[in-house]
Amino acid sequence: MGHRFRLWSSQNLPWSEIPRNVGSGLVVGVVAFPLCIALAVAAGVPPIVGLYTAVFAGSIASAAGGSRFNITGPTAALVPLLLHLAVTEGVEALALAAMIAGVILLAMGLLRFGRAIRYMPRLVIVGFTAGIAVSIAAGQLNNLLGLTGTDPQLEYFHEKMADSVRHLGSIEPASLAIGLGSILFMGIYQARPRQIPGALLVVVGATIVAQAFDLDAATVSQKYGDLPRSLPRPTLAFFDFTRAIHLLPSAAAIAVLGAVESLLSAVVADGMVGDGERHNPDRELVGQGLANIVAPIMGGIPATAAIARTATGIRSGATSRLSGIIHSVVVLLLVVALAPLAGDIPLAALAAILIIVAWGIADVPELVKLVKTAPRTELLTLGGTMLVTVVLDLTFAIALGVMVSLVLLLRELIRIPVAAQVLGDGGDPEDIPPTISEAARAHPEVLFFNASGIISFHSAAAFESTLPRHDPRTLILRMRDIRHIDSSGLITLQGVIEHRRGSGGETILTDVRPEVARSLKRFGIAQLVLDPELDQTTEQAFRSLQRAADTQAEGEQQHATDWGGPFDRPATATDLGQV
Repeated sequence: MGHRFRLWSSQNLPWSEIPRNVGSGLVVGVVAFPLCIALAVAAGVPPIVGLYTAVFAGSIASAAGGSRFNITGPTAALVPLLLHLAVTEGVEALALAAMIAGVILLAMGLLRFGRAIRYMPRLVIVGFTAGIAVSIAAGQLNNLLGLTGTDPQLEYFHEKMADSVRHLGSIEPASLAIGLGSILFMGIYQARPRQIPGALLVVVGATIVAQAFDLDAATVSQKYGDLPRSLPRPTLAFFDFTRAIHLLPSAAAIAVLGAVESLLSAVVADGMVGDGERHNPDRELVGQGLANIVAPIMGGIPATAAIARTATGIRSGATSRLSGIIHSVVVLLLVVALAPLAGDIPLAALAAILIIVAWGIADVPELVKLVKTAPRTELLTLGGTMLVTVVLDLTFAIALGVMVSLVLLLRELIRIPVAAQVLGDGGDPEDIPPTISEAARAHPEVLFFNASGIISFHSAAAFESTLPRHDPRTLILRMRDIRHIDSSGLITLQGVIEHRRGSGGETILTDVRPEVARSLKRFGIAQLVLDPELDQTTEQAFRSLQRAADTQAEGEQQHATDWGGPFDRPATATDLGQV
């Protein structure tokens, strides 16, 4: 066996794979450098903050996370939420919100919520991602056009747009030319995969052009000052318990978004590699939690895994988490080497990069396809989530999207019958065996119903209305396909059985699953039916009723012989229950 290199919290990595992972990390680090600057500017913080986030959050998440491929740092998905928080609470609030979000993510991972996040409705994800894209693109118009005099403290989308329109007279031609030229270049250049990232070429090219022709275009240093070349000093000066309580809702929204984005990135990465080894969702949340706890101490902001950078790493040859760690090291080296030069980057070039990023995360082709093909009712979820994301904020958008999805799901579940009568006339459900259908046909004096699905609050009313409550005949209720029954279902079933007993009709529950049987016994329903052990099959129940009927017929015949006349008494539930 060859020598292996063991990375912390990772499987053994063959020495032969180290070069390709280092190479991949180099590529992703170069790609991340301009993106982190652009995303930091979009979130309303100095560019160096975005770079520190990639360095510290990126390395910790790669080492401790549950995905071999996720690249973590500032992402476009969080930009609208962070910008809103920076405007309303101040830039210093982002560090505290990041730490609280990290604690929440850590708790989610330890409590094994990783798999639950995957059940977030897809249309909700598409809706708020598209809303995020619109917010990012709209938020970059001022820098793209070089507008001056605009109010950076405006909170809502319509206010920002109205403010931009009022200042259209201050358009800076140099900024507009750089911005539009950068968008055109990236649109053409990135039409197919390239070895050199378009964002890097735009940053370098726009900076050289602006300096060479002495263009009067706003730059990073003009707005934020020169970028430091040194590492930050660890600090907890931002921590305030009272303020932490106040920021808890925003931090929870950041945590949920970070969890969804990171796990979605991990799923995409697994699909791209296809080697059978999947990510660990709970461990990924733990890694992201630790990353967001440490990052603000080192001058960073909330971070999450970035799908685009993760995909870039895989395409560049990544096979392990070493690629993500190298990416962070590369960003750190670029900070030390190129920080002063980064101050000369035109803001319009960064705006162009973010507009292209927004187009990518919106996934416009998929969005158009969904609008054309998705059920009309589900478009309410998509459109509502997107609209609220843009007009209000992401916290409300997620809650609204999930709520609308649940209402639509409940609406469809209510339409699914939970119980249906089996008549044995050839029109029965396909999953009813012929022997049972024949038995039902041979015993018209017995009611036979088949139940399926879940007896819950959403179906209890339909279940109750389907079963006869006042029919004196014995009811066989086949529960083979009932996988769960909640308290609403238990109360409803108990009411049906008790009403039937009051009318002289008894009930037999057959083919009951063990987990459902335990619930029925614990609730006291087992004592109300003819087979308290709940261990009869449907075939056995019909045979028991047949034997009871035969015994009754023999008794009546003997009675007629002894007394000289027929005794026409129908079988009672008590007779059937004694067999």
